[in-house]
Amino acid sequence: MSEAERKRLDHVVLPRRLPGLALLERYFPSPADNQLDAELAVFGRPGDTVLDPWAGTGWTARRAIAHGMRVVAADPSPFAQLAGQAFLLAPEVAALDAAFAQLSASRRVDVPLRQHLEELYATRCSTCRRPVVGEQFIWPRDGDAPGRKVYQCPNCDVSVGGPQERVAPIDDADLAKLGIDRPADVDAALPVADPAGDVEDDLPPAPVGLTARPDPDEDPAAPIGEVGGPPSLAAGPPDPPTGPLRSARPHYASTVHPDPAAQPAIDVRQSLHYQQLRDRFPVLDGRTELVDELLDLYTPRNLYALQTIANKIDAEFREPSLAAVFRLALAACLLPGSRLNGYPGRVASLRISGGHVRQPASRHQREVNVWRLFEAAVHDVRTAIAALGRDRRPARFAADLDELGGVGAANVLWIRCRPAVVGQYLPSDGVDLVLGSPPPAGSVDEMSFEYLATAWLLGREAAETLRLEPLFGAAQGRGEPAEATAMRHAMASAAGALKPGGWCNLLVEGGDLDRMLAVGVAGAAADLELVDVVHRESLRSGEGVSLHFHKSSAEDRLRRAIEPMPLTLGADDGHLTYPELAAAIDRAATGLLRRRGEPASLVRIGAALLVELQRSGLLARLSVSRGTAPESDPATRSGSEPTLASGAGERAERGPNLLATLLREELARDDHPSLVRIGDADRPVWWLRQPELSDTPLADRVEWATFSVLTTAGRLDENGFLERIYALFPGLESPDEELVRACLQAYASIGEKGLLRTEEDLGRRQEDHARIVGTLVDYGHRLGLRAWVGRREHDRPYAGATLLERLRDDERRAYLPLIVRAPAETLAAIDAIWYVRGRMAFMFDVEWTVMLGESILQRGRQIDPTDQQARFCVFPSERTELLRLKLDRSPWLRAEVARQNWHFLKWHHLEGLAARDGASLDWLEPVLGLDPLIERGGEQLTMFGE
Repeated sequence: MSEAERKRLDHVVLPRRLPGLALLERYFPSPADNQLDAELAVFGRPGDTVLDPWAGTGWTARRAIAHGMRVVAADPSPFAQLAGQAFLLAPEVAALDAAFAQLSASRRVDVPLRQHLEELYATRCSTCRRPVVGEQFIWPRDGDAPGRKVYQCPNCDVSVGGPQERVAPIDDADLAKLGIDRPADVDAALPVADPAGDVEDDLPPAPVGLTARPDPDEDPAAPIGEVGGPPSLAAGPPDPPTGPLRSARPHYASTVHPDPAAQPAIDVRQSLHYQQLRDRFPVLDGRTELVDELLDLYTPRNLYALQTIANKIDAEFREPSLAAVFRLALAACLLPGSRLNGYPGRVASLRISGGHVRQPASRHQREVNVWRLFEAAVHDVRTAIAALGRDRRPARFAADLDELGGVGAANVLWIRCRPAVVGQYLPSDGVDLVLGSPPPAGSVDEMSFEYLATAWLLGREAAETLRLEPLFGAAQGRGEPAEATAMRHAMASAAGALKPGGWCNLLVEGGDLDRMLAVGVAGAAADLELVDVVHRESLRSGEGVSLHFHKSSAEDRLRRAIEPMPLTLGADDGHLTYPELAAAIDRAATGLLRRRGEPASLVRIGAALLVELQRSGLLARLSVSRGTAPESDPATRSGSEPTLASGAGERAERGPNLLATLLREELARDDHPSLVRIGDADRPVWWLRQPELSDTPLADRVEWATFSVLTTAGRLDENGFLERIYALFPGLESPDEELVRACLQAYASIGEKGLLRTEEDLGRRQEDHARIVGTLVDYGHRLGLRAWVGRREHDRPYAGATLLERLRDDERRAYLPLIVRAPAETLAAIDAIWYVRGRMAFMFDVEWTVMLGESILQRGRQIDPTDQQARFCVFPSERTELLRLKLDRSPWLRAEVARQNWHFLKWHHLEGLAARDGASLDWLEPVLGLDPLIERGGEQLTMFGE
């Protein structure tokens, strides 16, 4: 695709996320499908080869396949590759349901797996004594036995008219199932529930008032399970006994009889499934205590259930797609099925530090029914797969690059490697498009879970490829400088595989300033040209930045060589100086704020700085700056101007991190000549010390674009409207989502079938405007005041005449500068004025929008405020919330409203004044403001305080 044919994607694409798996969203966040589709549609074409050096769980690969492209996906994580296989190779939902039914019916101890595992949690209702399956067993922290159980009893639910979660104390049968004999002194043996703990855990109360009695003919020793279900012990070999995690821990005996007799305790660490699990975890320097601590997070019953499901998945499914789907579902059960599940609806993160597991802090630990947890996880995975839609194409994995797109029609090559070395596996100039989302630096929680899930589900060999040093306390060379260096290497590796004229597009999610600047500097270091920086600001959809880099072709280099370039002078040795970068920061920030007319966040100013550095040629020079010199450097001792190569006193940052540090230091200056910091400490924004505009305020432009799109686009839904609005505001001009939605709410509503419905019409609004101006003239005359109408309003029809004809002869001949000291051209643009010459003047701006930039920030500043004048903005009430938002987001607008003595009056309140007999200036006060006294709840007034 030639550059002439290629469109530009220089505007925000709001993410529309499909239902996903919470586990992946927590540990492997990815861009939304529609964002990837937009990038692929503009920068690629069918048959292209796309490289994603940060493949994650393969979302870029899946969307590229749907567009008919070939994909090279690189990621060092075995678990990410497992999740990628689950979604890239996922079968149809019907086939997935059949496979789950097969897994549920597979035999374990001569009974179906589902029945076998649910009988582990079999118990009896404390009220009717009928058999039920427990959902949770509540263990006191460090307790050797559970104290309470949570279940639902279908028989008792009938008596209360619906399902109800019940909580009851553990009975002797439950303890016997765990191999625990209830001591004679029950109160001393079992922990007493702490009332404070109940409040913290928010458990439902135990059932009260149920009068059901057990059936006298029922044998209390009968097995608890499905009807006609598990065979007796003599019918088949018993399940291998399992025991406590420690010799003092409880164990459970047979799972076939849910009311077994207590058996001698057997250490669970000597059981087969424990040893199988233990052997799957690699350790450093023989520190096996970490593995024991990890497995100690599970009760013997849950440990056995999880490993039984894992073994069954390995035995039942040879198809990689099905095995990957069910392993992914089982991974979602590892943390909720552990002792980290301490609070209702919340599961603590797994954290490994110094080779030891951080123990949970909750007072209670919830032993959940693993099979039901697994069922829910399978349902979540099934929902995520079903949400992918029917546009996905089958993925066929290639063994090497030669098979990609060859006779076998393979379309995915998955390379398990770090982004910094992916170029070693690819030929130079062999990739058409690089598209990916660089993740933030992995946290300890993420690495801990990945270690647990990879070893448990994929085995020791896969887990040995992970970075184990941070978990065992031997992490070296990590942190922000190391992450920035890794980004440099990754960009250089990807750029080496990119064809000349190709594009490298990176989506940085989360609004991370350091990561965004590191990507920009790394791209310049890889000899890529930064073309677009698009900042998405949204509290609803999250913050993000899209950076588009272009690899110059021979034609591009020749064109730049013959173009005239301005002369740029740096330091004597050719290195950048701090004053140069400080000046670039000032130019970027002030230019951005003047164009937008509203404060900007740190990330948006950082994005503007990248654009300014690229425009001025400083970004390439910055990318070769590698750090600071020691304090003994001659340049520092001699007192010469510090450079990025020579250092600056005590500043120790290196390379890409220097730019982020300098930006923060410059913006934090209280004595900055151009900028001032405002807002909350956790969400600061910056504004101009001496405000001025170079264009209409962004909020007013977005409002007018909203009206234009709604009145000209025809049938349009919300997503279509958002796409059209953002296409009108490219690059750094993009508005935040909250402003766009406030404008939409002020001008339209959602009708049938999700289509937008608006009553706005330009002709009708002009008639409304003339009517309100005429009402002001008439009411001013009723007050005994003189009136004036702006020149552009003279010929508008009102009440069978024109507005000019509503004025008396002396009012038409009035010379406005004698009434209000201001330029005549400025006063002539005011819609209406009430005045008594030499004593008072009320100036009215009538708006059917709430675009206040012209009337307040431009024209209003040309009129010096005095005690003898007041200004009023008369607007329709349906724009109230939009006007409130504009005032909240613009400190300059708020300051000018207060300085110029502006008041706000809604149309319907003015018309109420005009409809009432008589007239009085005192009646204005109760109806002024965005929340006038007449509208306040609890303070309802009669029409004018009578």
